[in-house]
Amino acid sequence: MGMNYKERTKERPEMQWDWGHAFSGIEVNKQPASQVLGPVLAAHRFTLPVTQLARAVSYGGSGTRLRHVVGRLLAGREVRVGVVGGSISWGHGSGNRGETDWFSIFSKWLIEAFPRSNVTTRNGCVPGITSQYMIMCLEQSLDAGVELVFVEFNLNDGQDGNLYNNRPVKDTERLVRRLLALPSRPAVVLLHSPQHGMASYPQGHPKNPDNDLYVPFYNTPEDAYGAVSQYYDVPGLSMRTALYRLAVHLQREGFLWEQTFQDIHPGVHGHRCVADLPIYLLQQVALGLLLRPFSPEDEEVLREGLPPPMYEGNDPPDAPMCVLYDNFKALALSATGFEYRDEGKPGKPKPGFIATTPGSRLLVRVNTDRTSPRRRPPPPAGSATEAAAAGLVAAAAAAAGAAVQLGAEPVRVFFFVLRSYQHMGMAAISCVSGCTCHPLTVDGNNDRRASQLHLIPLSVSQAAACDIAIEVLNTTHSGEHKMKVAGVVVAERAGAESYLDSLVGPGGGEFGVKEHSGLRQAVTWTKEGRKGGPEVKGEWRRR
Repeated sequence: MGMNYKERTKERPEMQWDWGHAFSGIEVNKQPASQVLGPVLAAHRFTLPVTQLARAVSYGGSGTRLRHVVGRLLAGREVRVGVVGGSISWGHGSGNRGETDWFSIFSKWLIEAFPRSNVTTRNGCVPGITSQYMIMCLEQSLDAGVELVFVEFNLNDGQDGNLYNNRPVKDTERLVRRLLALPSRPAVVLLHSPQHGMASYPQGHPKNPDNDLYVPFYNTPEDAYGAVSQYYDVPGLSMRTALYRLAVHLQREGFLWEQTFQDIHPGVHGHRCVADLPIYLLQQVALGLLLRPFSPEDEEVLREGLPPPMYEGNDPPDAPMCVLYDNFKALALSATGFEYRDEGKPGKPKPGFIATTPGSRLLVRVNTDRTSPRRRPPPPAGSATEAAAAGLVAAAAAAAGAAVQLGAEPVRVFFFVLRSYQHMGMAAISCVSGCTCHPLTVDGNNDRRASQLHLIPLSVSQAAACDIAIEVLNTTHSGEHKMKVAGVVVAERAGAESYLDSLVGPGGGEFGVKEHSGLRQAVTWTKEGRKGGPEVKGEWRRR
């Protein structure tokens, strides 16, 4: 589209507006609504016109869980908010990730709008991954007790032309079910971004001289995602609908595609437009609570359990799948010669089970049962990841003697093993009880001068209680015998390959998710300010 994206998508303060006295004529208990909700309505200046804000709410529903969260914010309670998604919500294209990306703009508004509440927000997004990864490793991206979660994966999850039995929709359903079933019972909001080629111009247009991909309004799976919103009463927000009329039909200056999008990612101005959507949504919920306060009927709906899956059998495992670091300790049945310790520095921990002598043995129990999940109440825990580890152990123990016909297909199990250029030894990984697998040998030595966690895959038979041993061998290429194991992931679905195989290759490889390996600190916002953010310029390297 030409020009430096920061210049052509720069913020446009002259286009911004606020509510002013729009609600001063509405009184609640003889007080103007603009006074009752003073900072909620006054703490943000919108960029999008109000008609587009309303259009962008593709599904509002009853908003029961969202009404509950906003009520807690208005009451001054402690509230945690998160977002999971890809590089758009991570902040790519915003010009200053951690400050001007849409979620940071929203976070700062939230803290200012509800000054009595102790708000903590965390950006748990990971560039380049899909909802399939987040289904497995959700707990690594969310704080304990999170009460509101935004989900933005429709671009990364790709296209499927089927209206029914749509793969990205089914993936999203499983992720939404995992979120709604968390112990904190969070409100969930789906955020939809335009598909590849939509924020562009038709081939042959002067602004598309290279005839790059162009797709029309309807060419997106987000309309099929509407079934998930309606089935689970989960609000949906559409960037496509917010901008399309302005960019295409009216071709309005300030909202042209090249002024709001860098490429497939929103630019600086675009991120501010995206931030308008959740802020508008929460403002409308707050106004709604003035007109119709939270009621016994709301409370009854809030306590309801999840319905059966919209697509039959499309339920994620009820045992957590991605357990790392401190929570990994709960899976260890025994550790002979292995010691759990942290080799990292303040702010960058590097914990794990470490052994340095041959014969050391770590025995771990995981649940590889991928039959239809048996429902159980979520375990109480002090944190989401503690709940994950506790749930994995409890589910395996509870189901150990159950008369269930296990699936015939194997399940991929991945161990997080350190590979480094010095001190490292070799280990044998084998299934010793409850399940079977082909043993394999792992070499901790890295030919490159780098120390990095690697994912080491096994194909394991299905079992509710599968005991796997990691034993340090006498063989070594470095002359030493160090072995470090930091966690495990059990694939969400049975089969010879899983989504993680596509990330690291069928033989395993480097675990490149820096947000979950401790190499990149998540951006968090509180009243005290921001933590985390860009370590170096241009740190983003992949979608």
